[in-house]
Amino acid sequence: MSKTNHGTVVVGAGGSTYSLIPNLRAVRAIQNQFGGLLPAYSAIGSGNLSGIAFIIAAGAGIDTSKRKELEKVEEAVFAGGVTAVGNQVIPFVRALLNPGGKTDDELEEASGEGNEAAEGTSTSSSD
Repeated sequence: MSKTNHGTVVVGAGGSTYSLIPNLRAVRAIQNQFGGLLPAYSAIGSGNLSGIAFIIAAGAGIDTSKRKELEKVEEAVFAGGVTAVGNQVIPFVRALLNPGGKTDDELEEASGEGNEAAEGTSTSSSD
């Protein structure tokens, strides 16, 4: 079962803040726009302002069929810097590619907890 809050990303763009929530509706909108999630990932890497804005809108639950709504997001992406904003969107698309998985931070935290537990126990028989 997928975690419903896994991959939620807050993106700051041009004075606006968008909470991108990974869900099936966002996946479908992005796939319809780009032909898949990997092409959407490529759009971020190539600095496609409209593509980045579309991904933000889809993740934030903004109606992507309303051009004026998309233009507001495009303006925010432009004001915030295409590269800077695009870099914030990458973890969201990564979460869409792996909706039930753990983030890098969650994996690191889990491995740290395991190491702490191991340090507290001793298997040495030199006592």
